[in-house]
Amino acid sequence: MRLATRGAAMTHLIEPVGFGPTHGHLIIHSAPKVVLKSVEWSLAEVLQSPVSIRWQPQPLDTASYRGELTWCGVIGTGGKLASTLLGWHYLVFELHEAAGNGSDGSLFLFTPELGLFAGTVGPHGDLMINENQLHRVLTESFRPDTMVDALERILGKEWDEALDSYRRANSIDEIASARLSM
Repeated sequence: MRLATRGAAMTHLIEPVGFGPTHGHLIIHSAPKVVLKSVEWSLAEVLQSPVSIRWQPQPLDTASYRGELTWCGVIGTGGKLASTLLGWHYLVFELHEAAGNGSDGSLFLFTPELGLFAGTVGPHGDLMINENQLHRVLTESFRPDTMVDALERILGKEWDEALDSYRRANSIDEIASARLSM
């Protein structure tokens, strides 16, 4: 859907996504070495600026690397980055787009086994559940255990648990390198 600005012959078309600046953080937990440069080029195309990620060996998978990127862009850039990364189905990543300027943020978590989790993040960093999601859980879950499972799925618990080992490995590596630098 496109919105047109008012004016003579409506010469300017404006995309509804992209009003206002935002920023975010991308963590690629696991990527095969052969695609690292191609992933950087794909991200650079979305961000419209060169991207250089400092890749480090992934201790949980000897054939993979991990890297992080802090980015700036317009609102909706996080979704575009996540869509781009989905083309590399063997990546494991999490992407956060900050809330701001009256808009909500986004959280994208991806593993090849689980697929993509997309959540809305409020201005205080909380994962938001909207009324339609709650209504669906209440109407489709007739037993308490299925209701809990449905709520956990909305909150991305399965993805969070799958990524937790990568996060812990990164934390252990950071602690070890901090000790070495003292």
